Amino acid sequence: MKVYTKRPRGQSAYRIMARHFRTAVLAVLAATTTLLIAGCGSDGDENRGGGQMARAAEQGQGSERMIPVSARIAVTDALEMTLRGSTNLRARETVEVIPKQSGLVATIHHEEGDRVGEDQVLARLDDEEWRLQAMQARARAQSAAEQVSRARALAELDLISEQEVGNLASDSAVAASDLELAELRVRNAEIRSPIAGVVTHRYIERGSQVGTTNPAFRVADVEQLEAQVAVPERQAARVEVGQAARILVQEEGEPIATGRVERIRPVVDPESGTVQVTISVAAREDARLRPGQFVNVDIVTETLADRITLPRTAVLVDGAVPRVFVVRDGRALEREVSLGYSRGDRIEIASGLQAGDTVVVVGQDNLRPDAPVRLMELDGQPVEGSDG
Repeated sequence: MKVYTKRPRGQSAYRIMARHFRTAVLAVLAATTTLLIAGCGSDGDENRGGGQMARAAEQGQGSERMIPVSARIAVTDALEMTLRGSTNLRARETVEVIPKQSGLVATIHHEEGDRVGEDQVLARLDDEEWRLQAMQARARAQSAAEQVSRARALAELDLISEQEVGNLASDSAVAASDLELAELRVRNAEIRSPIAGVVTHRYIERGSQVGTTNPAFRVADVEQLEAQVAVPERQAARVEVGQAARILVQEEGEPIATGRVERIRPVVDPESGTVQVTISVAAREDARLRPGQFVNVDIVTETLADRITLPRTAVLVDGAVPRVFVVRDGRALEREVSLGYSRGDRIEIASGLQAGDTVVVVGQDNLRPDAPVRLMELDGQPVEGSDG
């Protein structure tokens, strides 16, 4: 598009063109001067241009946030393979104390919870009649014995026959037996404990009639406990007599007692498909253990040497391959691992780690490969200078 300008009156075309040329030259010189000044400033002042951008990049790199973590040093140790079962504890020896003869309960000497010794009297029946019968039997036995003694003296003088002496001797023996039976009734009026232990049940009352079919007391040796665990048939081959066992009250708690496999039933229960394994519990290691208490039992079936284990929470399993983070030179390095056996909250790292590696166990969910980390705790102890 052409632009037409009105030429002022009295000016020649030559003069107008000269003025336009001078204006263009001055504009070019002004632009060149501005560029020269800008170039000189970039060489001497780091706060402008490229120097300013470089320093901003350096500041951004130095202010990268460090992620606080806790770690443990991987070590090798023995890994115990266990087989867990649940059951109720029972006293190794428990007896129902049944009276040896019928009668009325006259006195009760011990209550539930009392500790008693072997052959200690628990209760006594009314024995007045039996004592009188014993006195009569004693008198008859003594009289019969005296008659035999006199008869033998007379026989030496040929005053009576040997047959008569023999008959008197037989009568004396019967009288002696009657005396023993009467004295046994007196003794049996005492209901005694056949074992040392604790009275766990009392079934009788004073004045009640008891017989020889129902128990009067239950006594258990609570110092000697055992656990009968039902082991699935497919796992029974792993169990052997003599293997160690641990008793736990909490599902994932620490063992409070130990034991050993004492016997294994040689048959499989056809209804449950299990084999009964009896664990003898060490003598009352913990006062909290009582007969009838529900517990978990871990049978140690195998011990694997030189294995690395970590808390389960240290292993990230949100991807295709399990992985952990290790700390090296203040940075988090991702390691893919393969897992082995597990027990409780611990799991074996079959490959991917070496003894001595510093493995993140808390804070690993916030990490990414090569992220800077601040080690707050190592093996459960605060790291000096971790406060910042």
